[in-house]
This record gives sequence, C-alpha cells and structure tokens, in this order.
Amino acid sequence: MEQYLEQMNLILSNLFKEYSSRLSTTPGILLSGGIDSSTIAYFVSSHFKEYSILSMGTNHTKDRVFIDIVSHHLNKPYTWVEITQADVFQFNIKIEQILRENNIEVNLMQRSLALGYFLIFKKASEVGITHIFTGQGPDILLGGYHKYESVTNINDEIKKDLPLLETDKKRDGAMAKHFGITLINPYLEDKFVEFALTIPQKHLVQGSDKKIILRELGKKIGLPTDIVNRPKKAFQYSTGIQDMIAKMY
Repeated sequence: MEQYLEQMNLILSNLFKEYSSRLSTTPGILLSGGIDSSTIAYFVSSHFKEYSILSMGTNHTKDRVFIDIVSHHLNKPYTWVEITQADVFQFNIKIEQILRENNIEVNLMQRSLALGYFLIFKKASEVGITHIFTGQGPDILLGGYHKYESVTNINDEIKKDLPLLETDKKRDGAMAKHFGITLINPYLEDKFVEFALTIPQKHLVQGSDKKIILRELGKKIGLPTDIVNRPKKAFQYSTGIQDMIAKMY
C-alpha cells in the first residue's frame, strides 16, 4: 500500500505545482464534503495563497455538515448556493438545451447533475471566478461504486466504465463553458488515470470498504476522520436535487 500511496501523493502534488505555476487567477473549488473533493481542497489550499470554496444543495441536503467540517479544518469560509424549486422551473429548459447541444442524454440523473453545476457556475461567474477545481473521477477510477464490491478484476471493470467519465467531463464542461469558466479535473489528468489503472484491487475495494487508497491518503494529509470515513453518497441524492427535479415529471 505505502508504495502506491506515496505515488498518488506525488502525482497530485506535482499536478498542483503545475497548476499553481500557470494559473494567475484565484481559483475556486467545488466542495461536497466527500473524500474526493476534500482531498482536492487540501491540495488547493497547500498550493494557492488565495482560493474560494463553493458548495451547493437544497434545504434538505445531507452534505452541509461535512462541508462545514472541511471549511473549519481549512479555516476557510465557503460560498453556499441554495437550490430551490424555483430554480428548477427557471433554468430547466436552458439546461436541457445545453445537454442536447452537447449530445448528452437528457434523463433525470443528467438533469439533476447539470442543474447543480449550472447554478454553482452561475454564482462563480457572478463573483469573478474563472477557473474551478473539481473532485470528479474517483468513484470510477478508485472503485467507489457499490458494483465494484463483487467484481473479479476491478481494473477491467474500471476500464469499461471510463466512457462514463468522459460523459461526466463533457456535461460539467458544457455547463462551465456557458458561463466562461474553465474546469480543472486533477483526477482525470492522464497521469492520474494511468496510475489508477495500476493499483491492485486490494488497495481499492475490500468488502464494503471502497476507495481505500484515497481514504488512506486523506489520513496521511490530515483530513478530519469524519471526512475520511464518510460513506459514498451520490451527489444528486445527497444534495436533494434529484427529488426536486423528479417532482416536475
């Protein structure tokens, strides 16, 4: 484990050195309070003197208590975007248009994910943020989904699922582009993807424990225990967005 842990830490550290050397603007971070985005928040805080944290959800979100924990840990306040039923009615048609223009299937899940990102990018553009870091990727690359618990060869299954990451990247990028924002996805960089595909299954999933190596990295860099041990919860459910959109259909 230690060899892979050190390699992961080094890859992310080097990526963030590159980002900090070429970015002349204050970046933002999309923070959900899960291990994926919280790890990215740590690396941003370690390599940028100034940065902003953005988070979102409905008034039923399960994320906010964890976002508060990370915010307190980093000693950095965050901008909260509260998503309402009125937002769904106001922006649903525009979001569907953007999805169709980018050849992304228009279904409940994609609408839900797109709405959250659309609104947080809208807020970011209003406060002048032009570059945003995301934690997109580890649910597939590091075996975060429930289905990976029972596979024989997780690396083969992950390779089969890589096109799903491309869809996520295209959807999120389309929403960001609408507001003139550039997304930075450290986990989706070639160096990280290539590394992830070499990690032995035992360091990714053991029984119901998933993304083991990323949680170990979280411990190593000093993230709070509640964040390191937080179970996976899909964004569209934890934020309450999907339930809100489902009411329209």
